[in-house]
Amino acid sequence: MTRQDAGMHLMLIGLATALFVLQPLADIGVLPVWTPPLVTMATLLAGVMSLGRQRWLASLVAASVLVLAVGLGLRSSSAEGIAGVAGLGLLCLGLLRQVTAEGEVTRARIEGAIALYLMIALVFATAYEMLEAASPGAFTGATGLPQSFRYFSLVVQTSTGFGDIVPASPLARTLATLQAVTGQIFIAVLLARLVSLELAARPPRGGR
Repeated sequence: MTRQDAGMHLMLIGLATALFVLQPLADIGVLPVWTPPLVTMATLLAGVMSLGRQRWLASLVAASVLVLAVGLGLRSSSAEGIAGVAGLGLLCLGLLRQVTAEGEVTRARIEGAIALYLMIALVFATAYEMLEAASPGAFTGATGLPQSFRYFSLVVQTSTGFGDIVPASPLARTLATLQAVTGQIFIAVLLARLVSLELAARPPRGGR
């Protein structure tokens, strides 16, 4: 397993654990509130491993990890949010280039694609959380806990639409609409790209 493959594998584990296990436990008080941000930092560091030759992106992601650590130490939610969105956004860009690059469709590439999908949801969830903190009432039905925005983000991205949390402000509606469109385009375009890469990697059949 290469360094990039290991990074994609660790990213997927970190994102799934943070989204579906650690954040809910932190919201109900079972785990300390700093546990999910710490896992986000570890995920970003794993992302640095996966970026390979994209050194400028890796440097920017590493810098966001430093800002996130400072914000966590100072208990500054705004610094944590900005650093998280910036770092995850840059990592999404680099990971997209890795996943869609020419080459064989490997297990690591598929893991990277799944990690990228979850990462997009986490970026929007953090943006929703920051928006609600800056403009209370931007969402109706939200509890204000981080997990409620992660839940809402995945519901929007998968176009499930339960309707228990609703964007109320114009900016919230714009972000939710953008995420819904992004989620649908991502699946369609990425699936088509992976299929084309798989077909291109297959050896040509012999002539008659």
